[in-house]
Amino acid sequence: MNDSLVAARVDRLPNSRMHREWMFLFAIPLFFDSCDINTFASAAPALIRHWHIAINEIALITSASFIGMFFGATLGGLLSDRLGRKRSLMLFVLISSLGSLATAVVPSVPYLFAARVVTGFGISAGMVTVMTYIAELFPARSRGTWQSWAMVINLCAIPLTNFVARLLVPFGPDGWRWVFVWGALGIAFPLIAKRLPESPRWSARAGRFDEAEAALSAMEARSVAEGNVLSSPEVVVRPPEAREPWMTMFNSVYRRRTLTLCAIWLLQTIGFYGFEAWVPTLLVHHGITIARSLTYFTLINVGAPLGALLAVYPADRFERKHLIALVALLIAGFGLLYGLSFTPVLIVTFGFAVGMLTQTFATLLYSYTPEQFPTGVRNSATGLTYGAGRIANVANAFVIAAIYTNYGYVTVFMYIAGAWFLTALITLVFGPRTTGRSLETLNPVVDEVDAASLTPLAEYPRR
Repeated sequence: MNDSLVAARVDRLPNSRMHREWMFLFAIPLFFDSCDINTFASAAPALIRHWHIAINEIALITSASFIGMFFGATLGGLLSDRLGRKRSLMLFVLISSLGSLATAVVPSVPYLFAARVVTGFGISAGMVTVMTYIAELFPARSRGTWQSWAMVINLCAIPLTNFVARLLVPFGPDGWRWVFVWGALGIAFPLIAKRLPESPRWSARAGRFDEAEAALSAMEARSVAEGNVLSSPEVVVRPPEAREPWMTMFNSVYRRRTLTLCAIWLLQTIGFYGFEAWVPTLLVHHGITIARSLTYFTLINVGAPLGALLAVYPADRFERKHLIALVALLIAGFGLLYGLSFTPVLIVTFGFAVGMLTQTFATLLYSYTPEQFPTGVRNSATGLTYGAGRIANVANAFVIAAIYTNYGYVTVFMYIAGAWFLTALITLVFGPRTTGRSLETLNPVVDEVDAASLTPLAEYPRR
């Protein structure tokens, strides 16, 4: 099957207004993913006060999101590889929004647990689909940059959500509920997602050659209408082959990539959510008022969009694995300094650095992960590795609660810093190079041919 011609036609398109429009559309589900990360973190101190629940119950509810995220990433990835990127993404955003609305009206902890599972499923499934969608739809030379810009918009959600929480949570016993209504506003996304094309890579790999040709022709026509001149596609082609089975990600070619990315996602999830999901609660238990802890948390997370902005310039100019390792080491250092700080200025300063750099890291990793797998299992493999981190954090919520209870505040941040250090080490030792390479040439290298010699898409037999 000739998906290399599809890739060459996507990769030759100059950056244009069309790509900017797609980038803004992809930023919407990413935006509400970031809202969700901070809604429960901001609501937790109020639940402790008004529902009189213990920190172990906060850990239980936090784990609910990650149970949902694991199933969302793994099952959602499989579903997206079957149904297509566009339809799946609209479905997943709808599920997450309805889950967030349900969270806003729950009467008790068991219902809250269930609502967080549903929300986590939709959020995680949508996230891995966006990562794959961007990798497949944007040119190889600039996909890291476009992912970074989408993340800049996305991460504005973190300080905005903190600000909304700062206004609403202290308002009364039910103030926290309105934060989840805010997180559900992504429910409007399916109405505007119709402007996105289906991934022609997915369409061709699914045997829908007419749909792939129509999408590519529309993209090329729009690019020309915007004043661009298209060069001849430079094609690297392989013989027609069967669609990759799910187990492809564990064969001799991809096994190391799969296991490496599972480890990276697992450790960064421990480091990232260990910080983001627990800072307000730990500050309150450390003797700081709810209002002041939310103020600190808001100031810390003002740096989130700046973190993604930091990734824009280097994302396609330097090797991504080296950037990922460097940023992870910096987070480990600043995280330790945060844990050792007990004055407001230092708490906010080092927390700001951690909050900013974790988003630089996330932006780079969102580009890095789907680049490493073939189209037929790209979303499934991305979902599996992403999901590995989410299921690990089910246990991590209880680990952090136990560390805090038995060893104290500082030890929690030593644990988080250790996770970031291991992330850097594994990336440097085992991570492959990907920057600037076509998604197809990241698979076993094949011979270059002239595009004119290729059989048109429509002449290949349907599978």
